[in-house]
Amino acid sequence: MNGSRLICIAGLIAGALASGASAGDAVVGRHSNADVRERVIELVNDARSHSRRCGSERFPAAPPLAMSRDLNDAADSHARDMVRRKFFDHRGSDGSQPRDRVQRAGYRSRLTGENIALGPESAEEVVAGWLKSPGHCENIMEARFQDIGVGLAVGRKRGQIYWVQTFGAPR
Repeated sequence: MNGSRLICIAGLIAGALASGASAGDAVVGRHSNADVRERVIELVNDARSHSRRCGSERFPAAPPLAMSRDLNDAADSHARDMVRRKFFDHRGSDGSQPRDRVQRAGYRSRLTGENIALGPESAEEVVAGWLKSPGHCENIMEARFQDIGVGLAVGRKRGQIYWVQTFGAPR
């Protein structure tokens, strides 16, 4: 085997190990965004199927969330906005809040929530991070939420993966 091929293989292995993702993870760039989105929803519903502590608050198991195209659209739109304008915040570049974006996407909500993340490279990594954060975990475990949307957008530099998870309870 020639030296350049060995270096290339070693680089690929080092990159995979450095990402924190395992071979079975739904990794951005290796899987379609639809597959990654589906895996996030699967992981969230699995988390909701068990009682858990989010910070100091205990939450009972909650019913599974249904995927909503409108909530996906709202989440995707916010993720793309953050990538384009290079910011990371719940407030959109136009001053919008999560409830504004959800309504703009056509979802009629009586209750809205949003989780955002920057950097995780896989569905497993982003959901694990949200579950370790009390506020994000509370959104995931909130039993009043019935629907979920997931969006992600990738910037030009490594580690610029913007994640948005939008929750809703319809009117």
